[in-house]
Parts: sequence; structure tokens; C-alpha cells
Amino acid sequence: MRKGKIIVYYGGGKGKTCVAVGRGLRAIGDGLRVVMIQFMDYYNSREMSLLKKLEPDFRIFRFEKDRSGEEVCSAEVDSTVRKEISGEIRNAYNFAKKIVDTGECEMLMLDGVLECVEKEYIEEAELEELLERRPEYMDILMTGAVLPEELAGMAECVYQIVAEK
Repeated sequence: MRKGKIIVYYGGGKGKTCVAVGRGLRAIGDGLRVVMIQFMDYYNSREMSLLKKLEPDFRIFRFEKDRSGEEVCSAEVDSTVRKEISGEIRNAYNFAKKIVDTGECEMLMLDGVLECVEKEYIEEAELEELLERRPEYMDILMTGAVLPEELAGMAECVYQIVAEK
């Protein structure tokens, strides 16, 4: 039986999602099913629409509304928008729990989930609990800028993406 891993790509550099997608492409090449859930990613709609062509082997889900024309990346997000984002992230997280519970893929990609922990939309303990529940054969791949120490300890593979120039 296949042994899954917890894999993390984090850091301040660009390219975490691209590296994760590359890993997902390799997985479907190996005959595995991939589910990608995007958290807090407002600007990648063109690239993600291309990946939709890989369904049903590589499925992508986004739960937040498109705010590309809005100022949501600023440190000051008004309480109404924060509440909307919080609800959307909660829906994405609950969907991730469903995927883990049903075991319907061999690779679950949680793109930007570490940013949700950093910005306190998801409690770190909730994410730890999700990782502990995963089926043995399932890879869970997480991305984000900051990696909490406890989550780093749960991962078999941790890659820091750093911009040199």
C-alpha cells in the first residue's frame, strides 16, 4: 500500500503554488488522483483555469469570491470583508475535512492554508487535527509564507522558497 506524506512549501519567495502544481502533475502522471483547494489566492485565475482541463484527475476548488479588483491584500481589511473571507475559508476547510474523511484522492493540496493560520482564519490546532486524520496513503501538501513549528514537525518534507534576487 502507498504511504502518503505531509509536504510543505513555504517562504517569502514566489513560486510555492507553481511547485505544488508541478508535484500534482507528477502525481497524476503516476496515476494518482489530486484535489487542490485554494485558500487566500486572489490572483491566479488564468493559470488555474488551464488546470481545469485536467479534470477529473486533477480537480481544483476555490471558495472565495474574486476580489482581484479590491484592496484585500492590505493589512487593514475591514470587518465586513474579513467576515466574508472567514466564511469562505471555513467552507474550504470543511471541504478539506470531507476529502480527508472520504479519502477520495491520493494527494490533497491545501494551497495557501498556512496563510490562513498566520492570519488567524484557521486555528493551528484545527489544521494539526486534519493532518492527523488523513488516510495513510494520502499526501497532504500545504503552502504559505510562514510555517509554524508544530506543523513543521508533523511534515516529512519541508521546502523553504526564498527569493535571492
